[in-house]
Amino acid sequence: MTEHLDLKAFLDALTARTKAFFHEELGLPTTETAFHFDDVQKLDLRHLTAILSATGQLKLYLAYSFDAALIEAAFAAYTADLDIAEDEREDAVQETAGDIINIIVGNALADVANSGPSIALSPPIILTEAKSVMRHRGAKFASAELTADSGTLAIHLIGPGELFDDALEYVKE
Repeated sequence: MTEHLDLKAFLDALTARTKAFFHEELGLPTTETAFHFDDVQKLDLRHLTAILSATGQLKLYLAYSFDAALIEAAFAAYTADLDIAEDEREDAVQETAGDIINIIVGNALADVANSGPSIALSPPIILTEAKSVMRHRGAKFASAELTADSGTLAIHLIGPGELFDDALEYVKE
């Protein structure tokens, strides 16, 4: 993978991998997809957002932002064979979101990888309160929104990574 990563191709790979994972692994097919490339001034994050930072030649954040109904449906499908105590449920829902983003992003990076320096991914960080990220100071947003019967998921590429901290707040100069 090189610094010349095509962000549209990467977002397309993320979208394709997400649709396949939700359909094949979770039994939650998506019905609609909408793309936004750098034409939004504000990203509205949903109920639960899992974010990863990519470092190396690629410096950006990837955020999977789930509405409450979709993460609940994904959690139910992902943990169907597990017995999870009620007092561990909230942590397990967050772990599910982290697992989903790890699997999908790793596979999507492999789909678009070229020879060159590797891209390192941070462990996922989970934000549990909806918030908005306003664009300024040269930030770029590319997003895809997927709709399933049980809710929606937004995939955001946010960069360059050095503009933000792990909670997607702008780093003070």
